[in-house]
Amino acid sequence: MNGVIEWLYLSAQAAALALAVWFFADTARSRRVGIANVVGVGVLEAVLLAQLIAALVLVPGAGGEGKALFFSYLVTALLVPVAALFWGSIDRSRWGIGTVAASCLVVAALMLRVHQIWEFRIDVVA
Repeated sequence: MNGVIEWLYLSAQAAALALAVWFFADTARSRRVGIANVVGVGVLEAVLLAQLIAALVLVPGAGGEGKALFFSYLVTALLVPVAALFWGSIDRSRWGIGTVAASCLVVAALMLRVHQIWEFRIDVVA
């Protein structure tokens, strides 16, 4: 994997997992979605968007197959936290933030799959 992409991948993984721990702790404390949670998801979204932009620059000219699958996982990872944040802010129970926490785990899993597709199906020389 290219150094920049690897760094973004690891940043996305770290951010998603750290947010999941934080948001599950908020769930255990029966907290609702607040501005700090929105900012946390915003940081994760910024890292995921940077990953998508870097991939848009590197992947189209690369050899190999699986590009459509690769980008579908990246776009899904970008959309899941936003949808969960919207859902979590509407749900006024303690489980609203739990929805956002679970979405962060989903993002971590999606990014792992993105890494696997990149490594084994797309031949980027950079």
